[in-house]
Amino acid sequence: MNSQSLYFHPDYLDAVRAGRKTTTVRFRDPVEVGPVSLVFELDEEVALPGVVTQLTGKTVAQLGEADARADGFRDLAELHGRLRYHYPDIGPADDITVVHFRLVR
Repeated sequence: MNSQSLYFHPDYLDAVRAGRKTTTVRFRDPVEVGPVSLVFELDEEVALPGVVTQLTGKTVAQLGEADARADGFRDLAELHGRLRYHYPDIGPADDITVVHFRLVR
């Protein structure tokens, strides 16, 4: 079995648990379709069982409003702001992967 982990900022835990966040945008972070542990780095690490269902390659400039909402953000501007926070060197032409996932209950 594949024992991959996806690491998340703890701010996203509630949105993932509630099903408001069903994708994550990754830059230079290889991921595969299949079982995954969704790991939130809090004082005590929280790991939720999940599955990566789809990977969509695109550039930062190709991200749209629907991508932002699936990622748990109000709009594209908020998503771009968070991408710059997590990846300070990212630019519009950079290749990213939209990772679609769901929790396994």
